[in-house]
Amino acid sequence: MRYRWFGLLLLILSGAATAADPSQRPACAKQNEGRLWPEEANDNPKFARALMAYGYPEVCTCQKGQHGWRSLTVSISKLRQDASHKRPVVVKSNATNKQRLPE
Repeated sequence: MRYRWFGLLLLILSGAATAADPSQRPACAKQNEGRLWPEEANDNPKFARALMAYGYPEVCTCQKGQHGWRSLTVSISKLRQDASHKRPVVVKSNATNKQRLPE
């Protein structure tokens, strides 16, 4: 019984929170490419910096002809994923340079 009341209360509060949110994210298009969302982050760098802990602000970008909102922050798991796809580093030797790299 207690869980039903908790679920009902959670449902009511989440509905009220979404109804009270007047700022819906606009569609990402060529007209607002490079702009941040929420809009306040475009003019207030302190506000934008404060939002980064929550995965915001998002920037409207165009990749491969597709516009979309993308986060400015990256998770550590994403960095690890991308690290496995890097090309190996190739060091070219210079004939005049006879120094050896430490082993």
